[in-house]
Amino acid sequence: MQNITALVKKNKVAIALFLIVVAAFFVRVYNFDDWLYFKMDQGRDANLIGNAIENGPMMLPLLGPRAGATQVDNGFLRLGPAYYYFQYISGKIFNSTEPQIFAYPDLFFSILAIILLYFFSRLYFSKRISLAITTMYAFSFIIIEYSRFAWNPNSLQFFVLLTFFALLKMLNEEKMKKKLTWIALWSLALAIGSQLHFFGFFVLLGASGLFILLRFKFWRKERLQEFSSTIFWKKMSLYAITFLAVFAFFYTPVIVSDVMKKGENVGNFVQALSSKPSNKPFIEKIGKNFQENTKYYCLITTSSCNVGRLENNALLATFTIILLVSAMILAVRAFRKEKAGTRKDFLLLFFIWIGVFFVLTTPVSFDLRPRFFILVFAVPFILIGIVFNFFEEKFSKNSKYPIAGLFAIVLGLNMLGTSVWFREQRDSQISNVEVDRTLILKAKDGVTLGQLQEAVDFMYANRQNKDITLYFYVKQEHAQPLRYIFEQKKDSSLKFATFSKTINEDPNAQFFAVIPSQTELEFLQKRFGEEVEFLDSRILGQISIYEMFFPARKIDPDFKNKKSSNGPNDRLFWKDVFGIRGIDMEDEEAEQSDESEL
Repeated sequence: MQNITALVKKNKVAIALFLIVVAAFFVRVYNFDDWLYFKMDQGRDANLIGNAIENGPMMLPLLGPRAGATQVDNGFLRLGPAYYYFQYISGKIFNSTEPQIFAYPDLFFSILAIILLYFFSRLYFSKRISLAITTMYAFSFIIIEYSRFAWNPNSLQFFVLLTFFALLKMLNEEKMKKKLTWIALWSLALAIGSQLHFFGFFVLLGASGLFILLRFKFWRKERLQEFSSTIFWKKMSLYAITFLAVFAFFYTPVIVSDVMKKGENVGNFVQALSSKPSNKPFIEKIGKNFQENTKYYCLITTSSCNVGRLENNALLATFTIILLVSAMILAVRAFRKEKAGTRKDFLLLFFIWIGVFFVLTTPVSFDLRPRFFILVFAVPFILIGIVFNFFEEKFSKNSKYPIAGLFAIVLGLNMLGTSVWFREQRDSQISNVEVDRTLILKAKDGVTLGQLQEAVDFMYANRQNKDITLYFYVKQEHAQPLRYIFEQKKDSSLKFATFSKTINEDPNAQFFAVIPSQTELEFLQKRFGEEVEFLDSRILGQISIYEMFFPARKIDPDFKNKKSSNGPNDRLFWKDVFGIRGIDMEDEEAEQSDESEL
């Protein structure tokens, strides 16, 4: 018994971190499959990577998802393909193309981010405060929400921390071999992180570059004298070669694509940079940016400020402002006291991290979305850690009371926010409920994979015979997801297609409508412009499905169902590089719909 007690005491930090990770894992996987967000982007990506899993790695694309709604002349501005390759690896490991498989990498990196944040915090804080920071981060409502579905920005939370952790370790490492290892890891994190979000590209590169510049102060006379040293240039060359070799390796698909397409994506990148942001006065942009930063830091810290204007969340917004501004003042005070070393570097990098993010968000302050703040998910909790540090210095033995109080407030508010969201998710499966806490996607409709799966199962079960083509009317947001779920039936006789206003003349047609549950049936009557009979229906929570019959519909005995194409794909695949013929992919991103009235 004494040996066990001694062992627990010796490894109490490891045990505590393990328990945090286990609890954080549970809230991230609870009803993971049924409550998964599976929208248009997720369906498009699953279709693309599912094809590669089934037909071989030559069907992997050289470029990744679109960089938001960036307007360019040629095709789309695309990110690197790292996100897609993570999904491909997940599909191969689990030997599956089910929708939830493609969300596993984001789930995996969200757990790794918790562990990494502890070690990142230890570069400055004590073990106890590092565990407190890690716990608050692990149970932040919005961070949990971003960890529970597949989307290219979601894993950025891990690679931001890895970039800055490796950078700090590299600059404070004396041994050459270890320094080169940290440089390689820093380059890897930068290369992958910059492929997950267009904005992440600028923040990670900008913060890293500015930190190195300020850390080494190259403008000083003694630094300039080093430039004449042969040893200095040998070291710099070795560092640069290591960094560029790793970076270029992970950007190989992007480079190959641009070589083959004569610099098209680079041209799109330059054009996107030169495009004008929102036409607002600069002072308005700064004011808006302060407002948006306050709102989203409040959301990350307290799970609140998500509905309405900041004035509607005055209490918790004020709490967040006072807390974080006080922490910044304490951080500046601590920076002035610190001597050169890892702790001072940590604070310098932390200031640059916050500053670069704020500067870069100012031009787009009127277009900010929650996903932009994945880059600073850890920031408010590190600031709270600085407040905890101050309490320990100021109150010594009595510091545990204010620390415990503040910790309990932040943790409690986020646990409450998560429980409310879980209740909303649960209720949305069985009834039409008001959706307030689905904050991360444009379509705040509460529709999840479980409901879409039930809709497909309903149509499949009601199929009259194997010669029938199932036509379903649905809004654009759910068209590609439903198609993908149909394909997972692996039934070679199954034929299905979407339709909009026009009722086709196929004699072997069976018609369905998948619509929001609050939509009146009169809408469908008006939509199709002819008499509709409803044969069967089912309410699936936020959506309802109806089997429809059109008694006056014209029928053409010679009708042949033709698969519609959305036009040529602007992507290149590895098969194109090696001249291998493969299955052509449609460009799902060119899909248009006039179904917004739903």
